[in-house]
Amino acid sequence: MTVPCFVRRQFNNLVGNVFDVVALDGTEYRFNLKKHGKKTRIFGTGYKEFISDYEMNVGNRVRIDLEFSEGFFGIIPECSMGIEKHRVQVDATSVVYTSGLQLTPAQRGRMDQRVPERGMGMGVVFVHKLTETDINQNGLRIPKEIVKALNIAKRGWVILAMGEYNHWFDASYYTTTDGRLRFKSGWEEFVGKFDLEVGNVVLILFHMGSNGYVKIFFDVM
Repeated sequence: MTVPCFVRRQFNNLVGNVFDVVALDGTEYRFNLKKHGKKTRIFGTGYKEFISDYEMNVGNRVRIDLEFSEGFFGIIPECSMGIEKHRVQVDATSVVYTSGLQLTPAQRGRMDQRVPERGMGMGVVFVHKLTETDINQNGLRIPKEIVKALNIAKRGWVILAMGEYNHWFDASYYTTTDGRLRFKSGWEEFVGKFDLEVGNVVLILFHMGSNGYVKIFFDVM
């Protein structure tokens, strides 16, 4: 099924590459989404089951109501050795938090505003409190579960962007032996440009750009 052009942009901003659907009778399905610049298509095993269960035919109309729900959020605990372990459904639309992070009401409000505005992009969002290692040792690492969900090459280039600023930085990255993503270049310059500090809580969203590069948006909350 193709999403109508007049709602495609809003639809793409609200859902990730996979989203859950509940029919009026309570039956649950999981639909896949393929986003293109000029076309967005709903497909997958769950969609086929939906079509079959309701005996849908050409010309039938379907209404989809979207709801942004905290029920999609994941939690990151930390093991005894200090290595992050993440309980995240890789095929789900997820918002992932650094272990132990508690948002203030103001931060929660900003997040609830920013995520629907910018969209879930590639289906997973990272909320992280910057550490001494992140800032002073060029050491920001993206958790391996997020890397797996993004399904990108083991090394390459991404674009780093900050909030509403029209500035961005090319950054090279590689995948570490434990599966996390680490920036090889670009991160230090990005930190300096926007005066990021230890203790800043950042909302990190991942979008696929029209040029084929992943664009990573940061918002200080």
